[in-house]
Amino acid sequence: MNPNKAYEYAHAGLFVMVTSDLTSVIRTLGDNCLTFEDYDDLTSKLEYFKTNMDELYKKRVKIFNYARGNLVWEKHDKKIIDAYKSV
Repeated sequence: MNPNKAYEYAHAGLFVMVTSDLTSVIRTLGDNCLTFEDYDDLTSKLEYFKTNMDELYKKRVKIFNYARGNLVWEKHDKKIIDAYKSV
């Protein structure tokens, strides 16, 4: 998965689940995402949410609000401009 997609999913209010090696996404989203190690781990977590829809809904609302408040260009414009200047 392209790490940018995780942020698009967050803005859409979708709960983000990523492989444990996507450290940049994990660092940015913190407890607003869930990691998995392998296919079996992913499967068990999906099964859990299948029977705990209320918890999943709360997580979706939380990540949506987090994205709207934190994952916006205006909060990172200096970093973006500096990145373009360094090229």
